[in-house]
Amino acid sequence: MDTLFQQSAQQHKAVEQINRQVMRSVRREMRLKTLRKWAKLPGLCFGLPIAVVVYIYALFVFMPEMPEQLQTVCIAIPVATILALAAQRLRYFSPEV
Repeated sequence: MDTLFQQSAQQHKAVEQINRQVMRSVRREMRLKTLRKWAKLPGLCFGLPIAVVVYIYALFVFMPEMPEQLQTVCIAIPVATILALAAQRLRYFSPEV
């Protein structure tokens, strides 16, 4: 009878340890999910305009001798593409991960 009680106590301890590990893992995943959810919004809001400004700045700095029409085309096409992709991304935006 004593051995059965000892085995039952050991199993109970093992089950408690497993439950603690599972709950720790679940809490960690929930924190990461919440962090990703809230990091996604500022990433899109600030990242996209910064990318466009850096692209235009780099074009003016590294290619100053280009004809003005070619500069306009080099700016307009990628910026229009970025804005179109951003509009599509914003249309279907959801902060859920």
